[in-house]
Amino acid sequence: MRAIIFVALFVSVCAKDFKFGIIYNNYLISLQKVEAEGILLTKVEKDYIYIDPKDSIIEGVVAYDLWHTEAEVNVTAGGVGESHVTLHLQSEIGIGLNYAILVFIE
Repeated sequence: MRAIIFVALFVSVCAKDFKFGIIYNNYLISLQKVEAEGILLTKVEKDYIYIDPKDSIIEGVVAYDLWHTEAEVNVTAGGVGESHVTLHLQSEIGIGLNYAILVFIE
């Protein structure tokens, strides 16, 4: 039992998942996977853009790092309270990107 709790705490501390806004009790409107291959000695950068076709207001955004790396995610436009969001993803040096991005509305 103690080993399971330790493993759960270790995984949650090492992963750099991005959570913004309210994701509970809301509808999942978009689920997309963002991937990019790593390039030796460079950081890979990629933008993710979501625009809601019905102009629904975004309540929450989650970006799960599926490889549990030290990659970074930033909101560069829109987000919670808007009908669009732009995320900028930047990988570690020499490692690619592998994210699952979820967008929630009310």
